[in-house]
Amino acid sequence: MMEKKPWASKTLWVNILGVVGILAQTYTGFVIGPELQVMILGVINVILRLITKEEIVWS
Repeated sequence: MMEKKPWASKTLWVNILGVVGILAQTYTGFVIGPELQVMILGVINVILRLITKEEIVWS
């Protein structure tokens, strides 16, 4: 199986952007409901998991 560095992971970047988006809501006042946030991030993660073929190597 192929290996890749963490910064090459689309899943990692999507989740980092998700955290940034949640933090941005605090400052902008534009709030998306938590249920919708979980649903959106969950669907994106499932899609990325289906297309992921490489393992992340942390060392």
